[in-house]
Amino acid sequence: MSEKLFTGKFGSCCNDLKDAMDPGIVPNSFFRVEENGVLYQTIGYIDTEDGPGFFDQAVIFCPFCGKQLQDKDEINSK
Repeated sequence: MSEKLFTGKFGSCCNDLKDAMDPGIVPNSFFRVEENGVLYQTIGYIDTEDGPGFFDQAVIFCPFCGKQLQDKDEINSK
């Protein structure tokens, strides 16, 4: 684990990420935390015959404040 890695709860690094993850503010947020504890962001979607398909990417750095939230080794181990 990197010593620069932010160790707080996702969304506690800045108010912008906190608000973007808050279902009371953004009911259909593109951020989600999986059961394994990895934070993902939906970055695109495509319409298919079976309905929409979503492309998600694990979030390494907060897109708002730039703090490192996870690292690749931590994500891969989960």
